[in-house]
Amino acid sequence: MRRLLFLLALALSLAPPTSAAAFYGYGAQIVSADFARGEQGDDATVFAAISADGRYVAIQTRARNFFADDDPDPPGKYRAGGIFRFDLETQALEKVADGDLFDEASGAFLRRGASNPSISADGRYVAFATAEPLVAADANDHVDVYVRDMDLAIGGPGAYDLVSARDGGDLPASYGSPSVQTPGSEPGSDVSRGVSISADGRKVAFRTDVPTDLPAAGAVDVPAGQVFLRDRETETTTLVTARRDLATGEMTTAPAGGAIGAVLSADGTTVAWTGGNAGDQTRFLRGETPDASFLYYLWRRVADGPSAPTRRITGLADPDDPACPPEAESNFDQSSIGPCYGPLTDQEANRTSISGQVPALSADGLTVAFLTGAGPRPLAFTGPGLDLYLTRMNPGLSRKVATVELTRDTVGTDAATASPLGSVAISADGRHLALTTVRTRFVLPALQQLGEPRQVPGPRELYEVDLDAGTVERVARSYSQGDISADVLNGPTLSANGSRIAFASFASNLFFGDANQAVDAFVAERVPEEPPQPPSPPPGTGVESTVEEERGPGIRVQVKSAAGGKVLLTVSVPAAGGVKAVGKAAAGRPRKQRTLATASGRARGTTRSEVQLILRPVERYQGELRRRGVISGRAIVTYIAARGGRRASATRPIAFRRQLANGRAGSRK
Repeated sequence: MRRLLFLLALALSLAPPTSAAAFYGYGAQIVSADFARGEQGDDATVFAAISADGRYVAIQTRARNFFADDDPDPPGKYRAGGIFRFDLETQALEKVADGDLFDEASGAFLRRGASNPSISADGRYVAFATAEPLVAADANDHVDVYVRDMDLAIGGPGAYDLVSARDGGDLPASYGSPSVQTPGSEPGSDVSRGVSISADGRKVAFRTDVPTDLPAAGAVDVPAGQVFLRDRETETTTLVTARRDLATGEMTTAPAGGAIGAVLSADGTTVAWTGGNAGDQTRFLRGETPDASFLYYLWRRVADGPSAPTRRITGLADPDDPACPPEAESNFDQSSIGPCYGPLTDQEANRTSISGQVPALSADGLTVAFLTGAGPRPLAFTGPGLDLYLTRMNPGLSRKVATVELTRDTVGTDAATASPLGSVAISADGRHLALTTVRTRFVLPALQQLGEPRQVPGPRELYEVDLDAGTVERVARSYSQGDISADVLNGPTLSANGSRIAFASFASNLFFGDANQAVDAFVAERVPEEPPQPPSPPPGTGVESTVEEERGPGIRVQVKSAAGGKVLLTVSVPAAGGVKAVGKAAAGRPRKQRTLATASGRARGTTRSEVQLILRPVERYQGELRRRGVISGRAIVTYIAARGGRRASATRPIAFRRQLANGRAGSRK
């Protein structure tokens, strides 16, 4: 029954925008699914990273039913999913790397698999961390960082590139022993999910969790908590978290460490990270207390060379202000103002932990969005939850001048206005932000809230901020125009222009037919205007009618076979809504009822209209169609009204034909 529901309504369910609040429409496209088999994942998918061009999504999943038929589990073991890449254009799902490995009999954990994916702008390269040795030289039991080239087949040369390698070559890093032994998952190098690889796939930022010999030390004595930048083309590994000479103010090549997460700008020039030991890396003013355990947001433009300074993104002090004398001493309280005081009343982590946060960088690394519980100076009393700020790192700008507060929680227990933000992401163009929070109303006038808020705060919602327009808008709604039924997970990602947002959610009403009762990955898309319906094919274009017309409860379906194995459906529906068609037939080995094709579309307007769909067998059945000449089956057509969610369906016989009766051959593409 679950699979049937999924087959009936797997596609996106969007309604035309009725106001600015409906900009992202209703429902979302599921991407944690195997469309060729017509199956959702049989376990949770916890993260989705979308490519800048908006076509590909790298997902991290525990689902076991996404592996190809010729890719069985190892004998006596099983893999808990892994990382897969979904193509929004073709709906194809392809494995990037295997997930965690377990013993089949006992269920014992054996080895950490692929996690924390980050994808290049065109979707070709995917960076991730895994303890699985994917190149022959990787002989350790530690987690390492890799990049998969999706243009190359798994098992072929160059499919996987080891990123956590020593400077000047491809020799794997060596690691020290952790304080706690974890066989199969010893810490080593890791990446921050979604933000680690450059747009061209050439550079990857990663951090270390134990002592190493990186970038080129003679012994395993480089302390843990370093951030490195690997250039895959030149095979160079550069230390980012370098010490600053306190006497001269110049950067050195000595490691400072303290990092717990790092992000790389899309152009590969800039690294930002969350970490301690800030006093060893960047300038502090007299009167500050550079406690090594305090966490700060730090930023460094590595492309400027080894002398490029590490700078603070925000804080209670402002060393970037040229009016602050180098030897000035200040009493850094919460209310004083002046050239040496920063934009915040406290250090960014003083009131609420930022250990689970990393800054968000635009493609050029100059625009930074970040979350902090500290209020804007000199306002000492704000809610303790994390709120959103934006700053510019352009040379010559002080932290005060460059920073703007975008959201502010209220003091109190009102979940609608006082709930903290959970995460923030930024589009490559620096214009759009994605936020997650239980908050339903944004009280600060910096952003105009579009649309009606959720009436009662509950699940964590997904919002989009348009910085140019100064607006904040709820993104995730159910396919029937209501509220989502469960949380959106922290960690959404955006395409380059913000038109698509990828996210994971436990909500079961983002598309009709969700039946796996697990977290899934989705893509929400802006719908700026209604796309025109495709015209009917003119006479003489290789189309012949196989059935006349079928009437279902509220819908009418006309079916025609076309050259190249296509089936053309014209569906007449009473009003606006989503239309989904599934073509099923006896096929495959062994021959049994299988899903050969799916198609979906939307009806616009308030009166009866037609939607045209094209069913064509997916690639795995194209060869069989050529051999058999014709595959007969049935089309299940489902209509879901945009308003109220009323459902109607009809079933009609169809025939996928290699060539038509007049001898016109079908396309072999």
